[in-house]
Amino acid sequence: FRSRESLGGFLKRHNIIGIRNIDTRALTKHIRTAGAMKSVISTVDLSPEILIQKAKESSGLIGRDLVSEVTTDDTYDFTKEPVDLSSITGARTKQAKDTGLLVVAYDYGIKESILFNLTSLGIRVKVVKATAPADMVMEFKPDGIFLSNGPGDPEGVGYAANEIKKLIEKKSPKIPIFGICLGHQLLALALGGETYKLKFGHRGANQPVKNLKTSRVEITSQNHGFSVKADSLPNDVKITHINLNDNTVEGMRHKELPIFSVQYHPEASPGPHDSTYLFNDFLKMMREQK
Repeated sequence: FRSRESLGGFLKRHNIIGIRNIDTRALTKHIRTAGAMKSVISTVDLSPEILIQKAKESSGLIGRDLVSEVTTDDTYDFTKEPVDLSSITGARTKQAKDTGLLVVAYDYGIKESILFNLTSLGIRVKVVKATAPADMVMEFKPDGIFLSNGPGDPEGVGYAANEIKKLIEKKSPKIPIFGICLGHQLLALALGGETYKLKFGHRGANQPVKNLKTSRVEITSQNHGFSVKADSLPNDVKITHINLNDNTVEGMRHKELPIFSVQYHPEASPGPHDSTYLFNDFLKMMREQK
């Protein structure tokens, strides 16, 4: 009743595509059966035949580098303050004590909520672009390296996996590495594993994941269309989490090196927050390596 314009008018004003008058449940059931596929939406060409041909001719996701379209251009220190919700919740955010630790975060399409989770623990964060060489990262003398989320096929971002591999192979010091989502997949490639496109991706904030160490089930937020091949991982890497819907790999950890990653989003905002403990695990790992 307080609205000042229609949803259609809002979308048009911001140049955002929208659809209506389709059976979304039927579409969902079709994707579940046939798998994720190419599609097209147009406000200009309304010919079904032409639109189908355009969808068929589109490049798709396999092998494409979408990270280069979303990564930062410049290295920067993340110092942004999180939104103060005290006026709504009545609770003040405690000021984290500076740990003296520095994390260099690769930006493959990073979310600010991830950076806030790191800085809220008193960790300083320096963000670098996806193509940043391993040697440049090491010049910052990081206590930890973070591999962010991002869009598309990890095999289309081979340059990123190559730099991660160089960081892993550094003789000394052994710097903790933590990856999320695309960062998890790129880490798997760097370690010698393989990835593949899922029939249909994991989407939404209610994905059940089992922690194999604790046997606890975590409700997680996910948004990805590719996954790590479980049987492709080397013997020195163990699977730590699995998806209870399809048994795909949701987490892994190196048996000797301070390296771990998860496929889902422990930083999910507004939630769920079942897996935020992973940031504390990363902090503990960095302190142990000091």
